[in-house]
Amino acid sequence: MPEHTPAPTPGRAIYGFVLYLLFKTLFLLYILWAYIPTAWFELVGLTYLPDKYFALFLPKVTLVAVTLFAFIIYPSLALSMMPDVDDRATVADSNTIVRCEYSFPDDQCCHQRVEDPFEAGWYAKRHCAKHSSRHIETQRTVRIANFCDCPYEGQCLLRKDPEYLPTLRSKDPIPAVRDLNLSQVSRVLYRRCR
Repeated sequence: MPEHTPAPTPGRAIYGFVLYLLFKTLFLLYILWAYIPTAWFELVGLTYLPDKYFALFLPKVTLVAVTLFAFIIYPSLALSMMPDVDDRATVADSNTIVRCEYSFPDDQCCHQRVEDPFEAGWYAKRHCAKHSSRHIETQRTVRIANFCDCPYEGQCLLRKDPEYLPTLRSKDPIPAVRDLNLSQVSRVLYRRCR
C-alpha cells in the first residue's frame, strides 16, 4: 500500500491542471453571463439562464458566508475543543516534569522525577516512589548523587565524566530545572496558608 504523502505526484499534477482549467473556464463563463445582455442570449436560444441579479447576489452571499465562518464559526469551534478553565489540562500535561519535594537532613532536595504525578486529578504527588509516605518506613533514604534528566545521553556531562559532579559541589550549582508547584504558586500569589 502506498504511503500517504503531500508530495506532488503525476496523478495530482493531472488533477490539479484539470481543476485549474475547469475553474478558469467557469470564471470566464460567469463573466460572460454577467456582462452580455440577456437579449443576445435569447437570440442564440438560451432562455433558461438565471436572472442577472444573481451575478451580484452570489458573490455577496459568498463573502458574508466566508466572513461569518472566519470570525464566528471557526473561533467557536476552536473554543469548544479547548478544555475547561478549571481542567488540569490547562496547566499540566503528560510532559510536565514534577520533582520530588523531599528534603534531606542537610537541607538538600531530592529532585528525583515524580512518575505519574497527576493520577488523582488536581492533587499532584509531592514525592517520588522512593520518598512517598508508604515507602519511607520500608526504605532507607539515600540522596541520589548524580541524577540526570538529559534528553541526549551522548551530550550528558555526568554520563561522560562521572567525576564532573564533585567539581560542581565545590561551587554553588544551579538547581535542576523543574516545573513550579501549582499549590506553592497559589500560596504566594493569593497569600493562602495551608
